Amino acid sequence: MVNTILYATDLGLYGPYMLEHVGDLARSHNAKVYVLHVIEPLGVFADAVLETFVPESSKEDLRDHGLNEVMTAIRAKVRAVFDQDLNDYEGETGWLKDVHVIGGIPAEVILTDAEAIRADLIVMGSHGGASDAATPIGSVAAKVLQLSPIPVYLIPTSTNRSMNFGMASGL
Repeated sequence: MVNTILYATDLGLYGPYMLEHVGDLARSHNAKVYVLHVIEPLGVFADAVLETFVPESSKEDLRDHGLNEVMTAIRAKVRAVFDQDLNDYEGETGWLKDVHVIGGIPAEVILTDAEAIRADLIVMGSHGGASDAATPIGSVAAKVLQLSPIPVYLIPTSTNRSMNFGMASGL
């Protein structure tokens, strides 16, 4: 039985398309949905820029106050983007329980949040951002599929897919 769905989204181009799937699943199972957007940690380049150009006193202030302010601003922006997708959605939205914006490593955060809300199903796209025809699924989707103790519903999001199987595709 599917009572609780975690919908992990990157709020990308396929957001409205994915929302249709999530809404259909929620309605057909009479399930509640938690939406999750993960903010990835600063990369090596951003860390190097901070280390090189930001004075030590400013770094401490940034760590103490700035990152919280940045996360608050990001949460507001994520909610605004999701609300826009929701406004474009033509179905009933009583199934939406909450929107989570959490910083961390995407696959880990998805699995942790799924456990925290006691999700029965994780819904996510097969790829985030730009995808490559040679990559059947993205790295985050692959990790979640490999490590999740609960079912994962993957929605194809690659623009480079075709139904031409066999020799032409290298299979």
